[in-house]
Amino acid sequence: MFRLDWFRKDPSEKYRMGCGSSFDASDGPRTVVVFGSTGLLGGAIARRLLQEPFLYKVRCVTRRSSGEKARELAEHGAVIVNADLGETKSLEKALEGADIMFLTTHYWEEKNKEKEVIKGLNAIDAAIQCGVKHIIFNGSENVKKIIGKECSHLDSKSAIEEYIREVGINFTILRLPFWLENFYSVFKPHKLKHAVYAVALPLEGSELDVMSVEDVGEIVASILRRPRQYYGKTLNLSVESLSMENIVDTFNRHFDNRKFTDPKIRIKDMEKFQFPGSKDLAAMFEFYQSGQAVRDIKLTRKLNPHALTFDRWLSENRDKVEEALREAN
Repeated sequence: MFRLDWFRKDPSEKYRMGCGSSFDASDGPRTVVVFGSTGLLGGAIARRLLQEPFLYKVRCVTRRSSGEKARELAEHGAVIVNADLGETKSLEKALEGADIMFLTTHYWEEKNKEKEVIKGLNAIDAAIQCGVKHIIFNGSENVKKIIGKECSHLDSKSAIEEYIREVGINFTILRLPFWLENFYSVFKPHKLKHAVYAVALPLEGSELDVMSVEDVGEIVASILRRPRQYYGKTLNLSVESLSMENIVDTFNRHFDNRKFTDPKIRIKDMEKFQFPGSKDLAAMFEFYQSGQAVRDIKLTRKLNPHALTFDRWLSENRDKVEEALREAN
């Protein structure tokens, strides 16, 4: 069994030596360190905070500072810092003098739950060492506890959540729903025949909570406007809940030159797929079906009143979906 205490013997220990962080200068911009800044989620948050340079100094952590996405962030005012979640010293350098850390960890790069947890704990330890006052983390429920099946990419985040709650630092947990951006990436419709595509999600009559990753940026900005209001809180986010009928009908409205269908795929079908991670994704959808993935649309709308519905998102991202469909040919 996977246990958090394999990695940290005393997570309640308070660190006495810091990296020189100061939170006293209330009249100046706060320094926010954003992990995953060249990815979808971290990038959305970095771009949003960069719009308010008088409030935030945005420090973007990457292992590829010469990449195009890092250069674009730098052009908009970000400080680009090379660091690796597997290297503690580089993390302390990235977090030196910071006030806030946004942390997201990436399971799919190595497909190793234990490694993802260790990297998350490394970042939290470094944040405490450097006197960071507030961590915002992309977390998750413990799917294994809820449905009895391993879901590595979510259970890892649950373990990191547990550690954050134990170390005594101010935190806000974000629990996100299904990303609309999945419709032009991992779960893009696949071609059945000429101009006919299947949207293969195993919902089996249940509904799916969704939102655009891009809209999380405004949610984080809302949290940072009143941070103390959200200390110790877990925010379960969703813009709307959709059935497969809703999803397929919306695709068909926006692509009148194509036909989209629901192949009525089941959890047990996805479990048998041969691609890496299929069982984890099947467990994720079983968790969604369980009714235990409770999301708060009203709260999400409060934090970001302009968050996109699927219909509006598809209208604004039709070109990206179109490109993904061409690649599916």
